Amino acid sequence: MRRIDRRAFLKRTLGLVGVSALMAACRGQEATPTPTQAPAASPPPALAATPTPAAATPTPAAAATPTAAATVSAQPMRIGILLTLSGPASPNGEANLRGLQLAFEEAGKAIGGRPFELFIEDSGGNPDQALTKIRQLVEQRQIHLLLGITLSNEAAALRDYIHQNGIPTIVTNAALQALTRDPKMRSPYIFRVSYANGQYDSPVADYAYNELGYKRMMGFGADYAAGKEELAAFKARFTKAGGTWVDEIYSPMGTQDFGPYLQRIQQQAGNIDAVFQFHGLSSDAIRLVVQYEEFGLKDQIPLIASGATTDDSILAEMGDAAVGLVSGTVYTASIDTPGNKQFVQAFQQKYNRRPGQVDYLGYLGGLVARAAIEAVKGNVEDKQALLQAIKSVRVNAPAGTFSFYPESQGPVHTVYICRVAKASDGSYYNEILKTIPNVDDMTFM
Repeated sequence: MRRIDRRAFLKRTLGLVGVSALMAACRGQEATPTPTQAPAASPPPALAATPTPAAATPTPAAAATPTAAATVSAQPMRIGILLTLSGPASPNGEANLRGLQLAFEEAGKAIGGRPFELFIEDSGGNPDQALTKIRQLVEQRQIHLLLGITLSNEAAALRDYIHQNGIPTIVTNAALQALTRDPKMRSPYIFRVSYANGQYDSPVADYAYNELGYKRMMGFGADYAAGKEELAAFKARFTKAGGTWVDEIYSPMGTQDFGPYLQRIQQQAGNIDAVFQFHGLSSDAIRLVVQYEEFGLKDQIPLIASGATTDDSILAEMGDAAVGLVSGTVYTASIDTPGNKQFVQAFQQKYNRRPGQVDYLGYLGGLVARAAIEAVKGNVEDKQALLQAIKSVRVNAPAGTFSFYPESQGPVHTVYICRVAKASDGSYYNEILKTIPNVDDMTFM
């Protein structure tokens, strides 16, 4: 685990070297489940900082009522970030971290008049390691707020610990449906800015049936919770529209050779019109798209990709193999608004790359956290006021105004149906075909 203080944080940009440094974090011994009192952190030295011009403005939630300003601690707020920064799903964690770092860098040296420190941990894509790391953040670092969580199985493993210890948490990637949709699993301490599995992919099923004319489809997913939920959501919408779901297959994470699975798809030639695919934002997704074309299937059986697969951040790695793929997403750098253009410019200036959906969701999580902290004037020790501030927040974000669905504390997003295209300069981008507003995480299926 590495603590990033303000001086180091403002100097740092995330690249391959930065990610390697984060993944070299110390393991330590697993702490006991009961939180223990840690020594108070010392305030960082005064630092004059000029923040990057903000691409979006967090709007404080008026409903929050903080306690008297005199009770606010002068110690830095401690904000934990727990992400998958190693293993097959590390592109998700790395992208989330890029967005989070930019959002907090734009805050300057303080939020709500109070300095802050970030503590970053790598879950390794392993639920047991995620539990170990969250215990370190809570019991040793005494964090006031947690952001991140990359995978659905990690979210399932962490839910009870978060709830029992009352940790205000903003999930920036993990999409386990039950986390916000199931009344038995929801927690007043858990909010999600990303999505529930299928929230942005299932509307594409209607598009595939009604506008692309696909009547018979099969699914191909990664063999873990998210893959199964994504295929189930797409199947439910596709069959509801009138389509026939022929079959579905799954490959383990870390698959290098998709040949056996592609043979099974090829055997369905003449029996299906298209394949819906979900392998997340991962090295698996890149290999699959490239091998799908090499196998000769791209022109034979069209591939409807998850928006995670056609994320702007990895299009260059797939090259021409991705051109023409249709998908849904809650963010693309192609959104033509002044706020998004400003965000893209700031992001490119810092990271020398275009932001993708997961970069954006990390950034959005940072904006929501900043808005809530501003609303309570930095008094994050008043947990109930902080939770109310998060619940009530409205943020003017690059993809539009963001708020939480009251019942679930999950996100309400605009879904963009896109097609991958190649620009005249040889770069790849998502061309927006259709915009579907106000897609919440409760009614998309």
